[in-house]
Amino acid sequence: MNRQQVVTKFHDILFDYLEKVRKNIPKQYPSFKDFLNKMIDLIKFERLPKLGKHMVVFRLTINMRQTKLTQLALSILFKLVSNGFIDGRIEDTSQEFYTDEFSELFNDSNYNKGEKKTIMDVLINSVTSCLFDKDEIIIQGLKLLVAFVLNPYCYVTSQNLTRIIKTIIFSYTRSRTQTVDRNAKNMLYQIINYTFQAVEGEVFTIQRNKRRMSIKEDSVSKLTQLVMLQLVDMVCLNKSQLKFSSQSDIVNEKKQPAGYFGYCIMCRKSANLYCKDHKVPICSFICKKQHQEYVEQAQSTYSGAVKQFEENLDCALQLYDSLCNLLLNKTTLQLAKNQQIILECLLYILETPDFVLSKNEKFIKTTKERLCNQLLKYCLETEKTLYQFSFRIFQRLVNIMRKHIKHEMAIFINQIYLNILLSANSNVLHKQTALESLCSILERPETGLEFYINYDCHTKHECLMSKVINTFYEIIVVSIYQKAEYQIQAQQEILLKNLAIKALSYVIEGLNKVFDSFIITPSEEIGSPQMEDQNALVSENTTVMYINPIEIQRQLKQEIMKGCQIFKKNPEKGIKHLLDAQVIQNDAKEIAKFFRENQQQVSKDAIGAFLGGHQQLNIKVLSEFTDMLKFKDLTVEQALRYYLDQFTLPGEAMQVDRVVQKFSDRYYKENPNSAFKSSGSIYTYCYLLVMLQTDLHNPSVAEKMKLSDFQKLARSINDGEDLPSDYLTQTYNSILKQPLAVREKEKNRVFMKESLTQSIRKKQDLFQREKEALLKQGSELIKTKQDQHETIYQVINQDMAYLIKPFLECIGKPSFEMFLYVFNNDQMDQVSNQCIQGLVLFIKLCSFFSIPLQDYMNTLIKATRLNHLGLISNKHINLIKQILQTVPLIGNGLRENGWKSILQMISRLDEMRMIQQSKDNFDGNISILPELLLESDIIDKIFIQSKQLDDEAIQEFINALCYMSKQEIYQSHPRLYCLQKLVEVCDYNMKRVSFVWTKMWNIVKDHINEVAVKEKKVAMFTVDSLKQLSIKFLQKDELYDFQFQRDVLKPFEYIFLQSNLDVKEFILSCINHLVLNHKHNIRSGWRMIFGLITLGLKEENDKICKIAFQILSQIMEHNLDLLQDVFIDLIQTLKILAGNNQEDMALKSIDFTIQCLGYLSNQAQIIPKLNWNEFEEPEATVRNASTAVQLEKIWIPLLGVLSGLAGDKRNKIQAKSMETLFESLQQFGYAFSAEFWKMVFSTVLRPIFDEIQFTFQQNHSVANSNNDWFKDSCKKGFSLIINLMKRYFQKLRGLLPEFLKLFENCIQNQNVKLAKYSIHSVKNMIIKIGMMFNEEEWEQIVQFIDRMIRLTTPTKLSSFANQSLTSSRMRNMIEDCFTQCTAQLLMIQISIEILQHFNQKLNLQQLLIIENTFLYSYQFAVQFNSQIEQRYLIWKQGVLQDMKFLPGLLKQEREAYGCMIIIKKYKLKNHNILDIDSLIAPIELFIKKHEIIRSNTQLYDEQDQQIQKLKLQEIERETQNYRQLLDTYILPTLSELDDKHLKQYNKQLFLILLKTMNYTNDIILCKDCVRCQKCLQQEKSNLDQQILQLVQKLYDLK
Repeated sequence: MNRQQVVTKFHDILFDYLEKVRKNIPKQYPSFKDFLNKMIDLIKFERLPKLGKHMVVFRLTINMRQTKLTQLALSILFKLVSNGFIDGRIEDTSQEFYTDEFSELFNDSNYNKGEKKTIMDVLINSVTSCLFDKDEIIIQGLKLLVAFVLNPYCYVTSQNLTRIIKTIIFSYTRSRTQTVDRNAKNMLYQIINYTFQAVEGEVFTIQRNKRRMSIKEDSVSKLTQLVMLQLVDMVCLNKSQLKFSSQSDIVNEKKQPAGYFGYCIMCRKSANLYCKDHKVPICSFICKKQHQEYVEQAQSTYSGAVKQFEENLDCALQLYDSLCNLLLNKTTLQLAKNQQIILECLLYILETPDFVLSKNEKFIKTTKERLCNQLLKYCLETEKTLYQFSFRIFQRLVNIMRKHIKHEMAIFINQIYLNILLSANSNVLHKQTALESLCSILERPETGLEFYINYDCHTKHECLMSKVINTFYEIIVVSIYQKAEYQIQAQQEILLKNLAIKALSYVIEGLNKVFDSFIITPSEEIGSPQMEDQNALVSENTTVMYINPIEIQRQLKQEIMKGCQIFKKNPEKGIKHLLDAQVIQNDAKEIAKFFRENQQQVSKDAIGAFLGGHQQLNIKVLSEFTDMLKFKDLTVEQALRYYLDQFTLPGEAMQVDRVVQKFSDRYYKENPNSAFKSSGSIYTYCYLLVMLQTDLHNPSVAEKMKLSDFQKLARSINDGEDLPSDYLTQTYNSILKQPLAVREKEKNRVFMKESLTQSIRKKQDLFQREKEALLKQGSELIKTKQDQHETIYQVINQDMAYLIKPFLECIGKPSFEMFLYVFNNDQMDQVSNQCIQGLVLFIKLCSFFSIPLQDYMNTLIKATRLNHLGLISNKHINLIKQILQTVPLIGNGLRENGWKSILQMISRLDEMRMIQQSKDNFDGNISILPELLLESDIIDKIFIQSKQLDDEAIQEFINALCYMSKQEIYQSHPRLYCLQKLVEVCDYNMKRVSFVWTKMWNIVKDHINEVAVKEKKVAMFTVDSLKQLSIKFLQKDELYDFQFQRDVLKPFEYIFLQSNLDVKEFILSCINHLVLNHKHNIRSGWRMIFGLITLGLKEENDKICKIAFQILSQIMEHNLDLLQDVFIDLIQTLKILAGNNQEDMALKSIDFTIQCLGYLSNQAQIIPKLNWNEFEEPEATVRNASTAVQLEKIWIPLLGVLSGLAGDKRNKIQAKSMETLFESLQQFGYAFSAEFWKMVFSTVLRPIFDEIQFTFQQNHSVANSNNDWFKDSCKKGFSLIINLMKRYFQKLRGLLPEFLKLFENCIQNQNVKLAKYSIHSVKNMIIKIGMMFNEEEWEQIVQFIDRMIRLTTPTKLSSFANQSLTSSRMRNMIEDCFTQCTAQLLMIQISIEILQHFNQKLNLQQLLIIENTFLYSYQFAVQFNSQIEQRYLIWKQGVLQDMKFLPGLLKQEREAYGCMIIIKKYKLKNHNILDIDSLIAPIELFIKKHEIIRSNTQLYDEQDQQIQKLKLQEIERETQNYRQLLDTYILPTLSELDDKHLKQYNKQLFLILLKTMNYTNDIILCKDCVRCQKCLQQEKSNLDQQILQLVQKLYDLK
């Protein structure tokens, strides 16, 4: 349609309209036709299709109030608007056509003639003025108004939009038909949609324009890039603004040198020009022009769209503001219908998707200052629709602008929601609506935690979430709605409880979603980059601790809450706690400020008690507290009421006086121009008011004070003047209606009493009173908070997400109890799934944050009713399934007691499964639901997932599993389910770190050891499970220095010790299986295997013993190469085998030992030496000496096996072991080091002889009872050890003292034969290897002889004379002395032989030592032999009673002296030292003794005769002893002297020998026999012959 067509259509519409108007002109306007003709002429010449001056016709026809004309005008205007023929910006010129005739038609309402108006202003005014007629006109007019708004060419301003909205609402309010109501509401929604969508559309237009510009070239981004390059250039060139200098030596990224002004901003070439318009360097005019285009393009990109957006935004804000103002207008808001449509519109606006005004400052301000105040009132209305819409509006505000209404949200929830829920006077629907709204608010996942962070953790706010949860607790668990004052039916109560539990579920589900979003899978955008940047600046050696400020606030809030609780009980202690916690300072002003800021937490009674205190601090706080209150422009009664509302007035008169006095001073200071002349008059008046309150409201006062009485009392109260009568009357009525102040307890008591009424009307009145109080308090709080600095609403981030833990700790217990209560309530099954979900999520969160779950889990498991099968329903089965599915996720937080509860439930489920499968039920009356027989996968997953538990949790899990296993086993019908699972868990967790596995297995091992001995069935199962577990464990590589296999196999040993034969046999069969099939995987497990074999070999049962022997034989035959690390354990087993009672097994142990020795020699590459030259020392042929050294430590215990058998009483075993031992030492000894030989001697060889000595010490008759064993053991042992000493003396010479000590111990033994064998062995050893002794070693031999002579001296003989021989001690002493005498004689004899063989090896000093040794022996013998009386007493005591003569040491005396003579001979021979006196002395004694015999002195009495006889006999024996000494030692020695020495002592010797010849022929006979053996020997003596030969020689020399 072209322009001419548009104009024609415009003209046609107007011409048609004017014609119709002409036909319907009222008669009272006759000249109006002429006016129409004039308008027609104007139209004909109109070339612009826009309504202009012609508008006056519409205005006048509408004002005529003719229905037809009005409808016609409205319809034509609608058509013009639809075709875009009305431009709302055109100025109104209708006043030009003003005439007196039409004056009344020009008098429009709301039309100010002095102001310039547009056509749209006039049209809207005219249309709104006609909306009082029929419904058709109203609807038509409203449609036209909407068309004005929707048509962009009408340019409806924000003021006109407000008028339109008000008009539509007014029409809706006045309407009595549904048609108008429906149309008005739809039109309101249309306008709202258009207005707010226009704002959103402009936002999208701006974004669209930006995208469109980006397609060609985004000038904004390009321009930004150029500016950044310029800044970089300035830094690089070190230039400040407009200060330039040549920098040609610096090049940029394009290798261009810098010009005078740097680089061109466009092309980056050298810039020698400068653009003053935009202050940038350029290189040419072309670059300048191009830069100019970028700048202009960027400036115009958004200008049009932004301007339109601002206009639309202004309209939207004006519309919103108008609706909020309409709520404030009390004159128009008399009807609920009016209030409802406004609230609906506001809700409709706020529920717009993608609402873009929520961050607009003006919108926020309007909402906070106007809307929130009104919502407080409408939420407390009793009209259903009003409070429903109000709650919905508030919850929408919370969703879209919670960051900006932080204080308002706290006030609404605390003062409105919770009070409605707890009020006994609000109706059920009101409570339901509040709960539904609260559910919607909490449905957003982050809301619960955000509320906790912003309110419960903030010191400037009252706790919110804790109060909400406590309210839910009151509703659900405490069931306050069942109380009489609430008058709520059971079904209604269940409905409210369902809503409360739904809201609680939203909180818990929200925490879980936050947990999943921020902690489990945090997004990359979440975090604290500022903290990361800070940390990046800190050195690596510095530790930075970041403390969340919210956490600090939370802890401070906890201290405040704790302090308030203490303060409520004891104000003084409460203040002290707050001071100690540094919540407040020890300052009166700070304490007063704390009371003001925490009035909701601090009890008014407690505040009053503290302010009334008599201490100086209390008085100062009262003063500061009062000074903080504002009393300006209030009456005394109002101010006093407000003052006493802050705290409870104390009870003592002195306290009341102080409080009232302070109030009077403060009031007079703030109101100096009041009716009162002084603070004293105020003080008196206040006391009067207190008296009035007491009189009017105290039930104990029968006759109440009348107004006239009050006025009389108030006379002259104002410093002698009266107060106005109206003032007093108003005060009296106010106090009569409501007391000044009521204590909190009394207030609650009265309110409770009133709430118990059954009247609904009375309930409404009481709620109205509550409403007024809540509105007053809420408005004051909003006003107070607006005056204060508003705190920031914290939004959850990753750092704050960890505050879930304290939040759970805060609400955990009541939340859990609520879920559980509802779940257990069979009347609320419809929300059971919700409760289960809440319980499961709660447990899951507690587990992650390490909140103890023991008590929760115990209670939760009880709720499953598994112990009461008859009460189980589907919801309980569902709970069981959910718990089992959740357990793998919460295992780390269950702790031991929690696991016990879980495992108890699992065990019970298994028990029911067994009952169902068993033919013989434990209880025939038990009926089990099929649903309870859960799939095993759910339960198995718990045990499989145990490998995901942390190190501490797995140990607790194992402990709990062991506990339940005991419960199952120790019951009347033992079960093995948990024991089986225990083994499986060990299998699943084998891959854990060694340290953890060890701890875990120690627990399992102790449990298995305890329960396996319960009964055979359990033991068999346990052993079999251990076998399976061991097989799996053996497949795992064992780390170095760890012995897990040993730990795993350890229970076998304990069970073996405690079990019967069948179990023992089964254990050994399991071990045999492991050895046969898994030998290559066994490491440290060999130790336990050998331990079990050892136990088996110790068994008395032959079958068990044989099985153990078979296992050992199998190992020795096939697995010896695997036992390098456990050879010691093998050796210990061989020792036990060696001691077995069965001789064949004992003999086999020797074969096994030989096998081991051969294996070890092969490992060390030691070749046994079988051929040995007696006169050559074998050379070592060790090929691997290092390995030999390593294996030496194994040889010792292995040889010890043979050493132990060498003392066996069984001849065959003893002989074989002895031979094998020394044969092995002979063959391999060449490879032993000297140090190793020491070990062999001390641990292998010496024990053999120690055993022999021990045997004789324990049983002295053993030599007689078992001569073969004694002979073989001793002789063979001494012989073999001497041969060994001879062969390896070069390596063993260091052990000579040890060998001598060994012989010394044997010699000192009480057994005579052992001493003899030992002495002869010493002689043989010295004779065989004496030639290899060095001087030091001969010194050791000499010292040995000296020591043995002295040790074998029978010094105890002298103690026998006066003691009884009946005691065992004396008998032992006698045996000792006898053995010593025998041993000493032998020692003297072997010493003579040794001297004969090796006298040349001994030096003079050594000969002197030996000489002194035998001199000691000789002197002891001489001394003892001379004690005739003592020897007699000994003989009388019974010692040697079979002898016919006294006991003595004559032979010892002779042999010792003879040995001395031999030594003297070698001294002369080797060292040319002659001691002739020692040779002559015995001859002299010989002569002397014979002289005594010949004299034969007589004794006097009988006793003397007996002693004389004994002495004579002893002299004869001594004489005979000296005869033998002369014959054997003295004379042969003298004969051997050379001529030189004979000549030297010729005379002396010659004389004494001649004298000796006089007695050689005297024959001494024994008196008790005629011809005894001794006498015969005496006769055969060749003494005379030797003397004669020696005398002859001396004579010749002479």
